[in-house]
Amino acid sequence: YAASQQRGFSEFELATLGSPQAVGWDRVALNRWDEAAGHRSDYALFAAFGTAGLTALAHTQSDRRFGDAVVLGSMWFQTNLSTLMLTDAVKNSVRRNRPFVYYDGAPLAERMEADARKSFFSGHASLTACNTFFAAKVWSDMHPDSRWAPVVWSAAALVPAYVAWQRVEAGKHYPSDVVVGTVVGAAVGYLIPTIHLDR
Repeated sequence: YAASQQRGFSEFELATLGSPQAVGWDRVALNRWDEAAGHRSDYALFAAFGTAGLTALAHTQSDRRFGDAVVLGSMWFQTNLSTLMLTDAVKNSVRRNRPFVYYDGAPLAERMEADARKSFFSGHASLTACNTFFAAKVWSDMHPDSRWAPVVWSAAALVPAYVAWQRVEAGKHYPSDVVVGTVVGAAVGYLIPTIHLDR
C-alpha cells in the first residue's frame, strides 16, 4: 500500500531540489548515469538467481538433511521473498532519492518516476547477495570437506560486490545503499538455510 501511494517528481520539483543527501564516500555516486552498467547489474542478478536455484535442485537426492526438491525450492523462495519484502519495506519507509535525480544528464523521465525515491537500500545488491550466499551455504553443507569451499565463498561475496559497483556506476545507488543491501541479503541467504538445517 505504501508503495502505491508514492509519487515521482514534477519538473518543477526537480528544478528546485536542494543539495543531495550524500556526504563523504556517498558523493562518488553523484553526476553519474550509465545505462550499460545498469544492464550489467541486471545480468549478474539474474545469474545469481539461476545459480542459487540450480544449486538447490542439483542436491535434492544427495543430502537428506534438506529433503526433496519441494523443501529446497521453498527455502529458496523463502529466501528471496524475505529479502524482497524487507528491501521494499525499507525503501518505502526511507524514500531516499537516487543519485541520478540530481544529475541533469540522466533522462528526465527516469528522474520523475516514483522509483527515483527508492535508493536505500539496493534491491539488486540484497537479492544478489541472498542468492549467492544461499547457494554457498547449501553447497557447503552438502560438501563439508571440499577443498573448493574458499572458492565458493569468495564467489558468493564477489558477485554481489560486482553488482554493487555497477549500481553505483549506473547512478542508481550510493555506496551506503549497496553496502547495506549486500549485508542484509547475505545475512538472509545464510540464515534461512541454517535455520532449516538445524530443525
